Amino acid sequence: MTKIIKLNVIPPPSAKKKTIFTIDEKDVLIKGVELESHICGNCGFVLAENIMVYNYRDVMLQCPNCKSYNGDPKSNSF
Repeated sequence: MTKIIKLNVIPPPSAKKKTIFTIDEKDVLIKGVELESHICGNCGFVLAENIMVYNYRDVMLQCPNCKSYNGDPKSNSF
């Protein structure tokens, strides 16, 4: 069963600090084959489906639905 993780909504980052994943269409930003899915902390939209967060460093996800930035400000991964 897939574990659902709600991400933190965080302020827009400096482009020098994080890579921002975003998309114009309302679709999942990242798809994989693992057992964790990550949802927007503001609206609940699925941002990353079936991935393991440790594979992504210095990344932030911008929700295609509500445009909020999601990640963990205390971590190098989202």
